[in-house]
Amino acid sequence: MPDGLQAKRKLWDRLRDTYRISILDDENLEEVGSYNLSLLSFYIFLSVIALLLSALVISFIVFTPVKRLIPGYGDITDNKKFIELSKKVDELERSVSAYDTYIGGLKNMLTGGIYNSSVEKIDSAAAAKSIRPELVDQEELRETIRAKELDFLKFATPVSGQVSARFDPSIQHYGVDIIAAKDTPIKSIMDGVVMNADQSVSSGNSVYIQHNKNIVSVYKHNSVLLVQTGDVIKTGQAVAIIGNSGEKSTGPHLHFEMWYDGKYINPEKYITFQ
Repeated sequence: MPDGLQAKRKLWDRLRDTYRISILDDENLEEVGSYNLSLLSFYIFLSVIALLLSALVISFIVFTPVKRLIPGYGDITDNKKFIELSKKVDELERSVSAYDTYIGGLKNMLTGGIYNSSVEKIDSAAAAKSIRPELVDQEELRETIRAKELDFLKFATPVSGQVSARFDPSIQHYGVDIIAAKDTPIKSIMDGVVMNADQSVSSGNSVYIQHNKNIVSVYKHNSVLLVQTGDVIKTGQAVAIIGNSGEKSTGPHLHFEMWYDGKYINPEKYITFQ
C-alpha cells in the first residue's frame, strides 16, 4: 500500500476512534459521569455551533438597527433623522416659494404694474397705424390688450347662484356678490397658490389666491376656510364654504373679486355665475 494512502487511512481511523471522557469527584475520585465521543463527532459539533452562531450574528445585524453602526453598510435614506430633515427642507422650500408668490402678487396689486410686453405691444400698435406713440390713447390700448389676454384663459365658476350685487368701482365694489345655498363649497377659478387665508373684521373669512398670468382671485365672507396660506390649489378645488362672516356682509353670499396686473376687473366678463 502506498505511504500516502496509508497515512490518509490512519488519519481517518484516528478521527473515527472513540474516546471516553470521564468526570471524577476531586475528593473521592468517584466517577460522576462519562461520555464517549470521537474526534470526528467533536469537530462536527463544533462546526454546527459555529454555523448557528454565525447565522445568529448575521440575522442580528441585518434585521436590527445595529447595521447602521457598521461603516458603509447602512443606507442614509433609511435614517430617521435624515428623513425628518428632508421633510423639513421640503416644507421650507414650499413655504419660501409660496411667500415669494404672495409678495409678488401683493406688490402687483398695490402698484398696478404693467408687463413690459404690454408696453411693447402698444408701441407696435402705434407703429402699425403710422401714428406717433405719444398720440395713441395708451390707456385704451392697455385695456384692449388686457381683455384679449384674458379671453384666451378658461376660468372655473367659483359658485353658481344669483348675482345680488354687480361690479361697481364707483362705489368701491370691486367684485360681484353671489347668493347660493347654505354650505355650498367655494371653488378656485384656476390653479394657483394661496397668498392669504385669514379672517378680517370687515371681510370675514377670506381667501386670496395668486394664479398664473398675474391674476389674483378673492373670496370673502366665507363661513369656513378649507385652505391655508401657502397651499397649492388646483382648478375647481374647494377653498371655503359660503357664509355670512364680516361686518360688511348682509346675508349668506360670496363676494368674489378678480385682479389682473394689479388692477380690478369685472368677473362677469369672464365667468358665468347663473
